[in-house]
Amino acid sequence: MQREIMIDSPDEGVDEDTLRVGVIGTGAIAQRFHLPGYADHSDATVTAVCDVEERKARAVADEVGAEHTFTDTGDLVESGTVDAVSVCLPNHLHADAVTAALAEDLHVLCEKPMATTLAEADEMVAAADASDGILMIDQSERFAPVYQKAMSVLESGLVGDIQTIRARFSHSGPEGWAPRSTWFTDAEASGGGAMVDIGIHNADLVLSLAGDVESVTAETATLAMDADVEDTAVATMRLADGGLGTFEVSWTTDPERIETQVVGTEGVLTVDKVAGELTVDLDDDRGRVDVPVPEYRSPIARFVDAALDGEEPPVTAREGRDALELVLAIYRAAEARRPVSLPLEGDA
Repeated sequence: MQREIMIDSPDEGVDEDTLRVGVIGTGAIAQRFHLPGYADHSDATVTAVCDVEERKARAVADEVGAEHTFTDTGDLVESGTVDAVSVCLPNHLHADAVTAALAEDLHVLCEKPMATTLAEADEMVAAADASDGILMIDQSERFAPVYQKAMSVLESGLVGDIQTIRARFSHSGPEGWAPRSTWFTDAEASGGGAMVDIGIHNADLVLSLAGDVESVTAETATLAMDADVEDTAVATMRLADGGLGTFEVSWTTDPERIETQVVGTEGVLTVDKVAGELTVDLDDDRGRVDVPVPEYRSPIARFVDAALDGEEPPVTAREGRDALELVLAIYRAAEARRPVSLPLEGDA
């Protein structure tokens, strides 16, 4: 007799080495980055999509072949249909979604910034510590090949001790990239403007390349946009090891510029992320050093690998919190018109 084949659950027949992923929020970052990233990974599959707009959740799920749709994060994380989630919600909603997922021991990839306050960030760190799941913050700029190589060059000591760092991140604003996401300029939903949106990348890069920051001064302004949040910010930093830094972000630049320069006692490292170029100029007869960059491996791929291998994520919850703290210190310094020391005291 021919054996009848029956599948009793959505888990049956799924490779145990495949990470089942739910994507929470279906905006631009989910559709342009997270969903394609999981599709490109041979060991991940999107099995669920969640959005408060049920029709949109269903449309996106149909597009990517996900079987399950939800309109409530709690229902998704308790459903048993996923091993991991990507949190692609407006900034002020990150904390609740992340802690709910971690309480179910799911692995979590959360968009930057991880939260809008340090109190929320601390709750997320504590939830990650208590969970069998990992929490990774999507500080995506860190994984650009030029920045991956820049970190290794600085760790090698090639340019000597860091004296100054200059970080600039500027583009034309969120409207062209995510036209439906009006929450970017809603201070309550976003936590700020250009500084928290793209400055969080600068913060992560400064901390990754140059180490801890001791204090900051700053100015913020709305120069070109009709918005209640800043479209431009400039900060100066004193590094913990005595060096100095500058930090510039803007939503008013077209074409975009993403650049970092580190001046050391032995030479100068310059990164042009848009051009994909990294140069090292040494202060002796060696002149310019040719620095090849590695191949790109996306944050999505790194998250999947860490989750399946049981490893610490490449951007931990604490690192996400440190970047947020630097951004919040810059806001506080701009508001107070005086230097602000880190770590921050009081609620931020």
